[in-house]
Amino acid sequence: MRKYGLIIIAGICLAVLVFGHLHWKNTSQEAGVEAREAAAKVKEKEKEEREALIESLKPENNKQQPLIDYLHYKSLTQERAIVSLLGSNGISGTGASKTSNSWAGRLEKSLRADREDLETLSFINHGHEGYSTEDLVKGKKIEAVIQDDPDLIIFENSLINNHYQSLSLEQTEKDLESIMTKLQKELPNAKILILSPNPVANGKTENSLGLNYLDYIKASEHVIKTNKWSYLNSKEEIEKKLSKKNMRLADILTNDNIHPNDQGHYIWFEVLQQYFKLRK
Repeated sequence: MRKYGLIIIAGICLAVLVFGHLHWKNTSQEAGVEAREAAAKVKEKEKEEREALIESLKPENNKQQPLIDYLHYKSLTQERAIVSLLGSNGISGTGASKTSNSWAGRLEKSLRADREDLETLSFINHGHEGYSTEDLVKGKKIEAVIQDDPDLIIFENSLINNHYQSLSLEQTEKDLESIMTKLQKELPNAKILILSPNPVANGKTENSLGLNYLDYIKASEHVIKTNKWSYLNSKEEIEKKLSKKNMRLADILTNDNIHPNDQGHYIWFEVLQQYFKLRK
């Protein structure tokens, strides 16, 4: 009898173990299913939120869209957003102690930090020191920008060098029209922002043609306004900030009194940073 009792007890224990294992297995499977369903719901919600964000950022739905929103939309709908920079010393960062201290370097970093989805944003710099608008055209620098296939082009119009090299106002206007015509034809979907160069200490000094820097600013603005191109007068905006900060122009220029130093590049960056968030 004792032998049979031990067998019965062993059988009961085995049954308890088997049923316990089956119950644990079923519970684990149910928990796994619930976890997968919860993960799927989270993923679906994230997908819906992303689609809603893309819809809200569509350029066609936002005629006065800030540039940062435009780039955000591009980064969500393609592999990466590309900004090509075209011009002379202002674009290349002349005067800054290092590239990251230039206005362009600071702007790229700021945009990436401002929007998580802009981590893949790429700035491609086509700044050529000493280049005039004529040099940009003859040196085929416009073609290099076209090869980037950018979403946004920031074009600094090289007027300081045009003045220094005594290019005529007629040639300056002709070059601007040539550059913009080529960019708009080859990159019809890209946005283009034209920048004036920075303020300089010798802005009223006349060149061999009897023209000063302001004459070139006015001539370029005439062409820009006539064609209704997007434009930011960096010179005026930097001067406004200097006035608000109670600073002198000499404080933000290098020893040549032409190119911005680190502080000058920082103020130029502030101007661009504000512009990128404005509704046009």
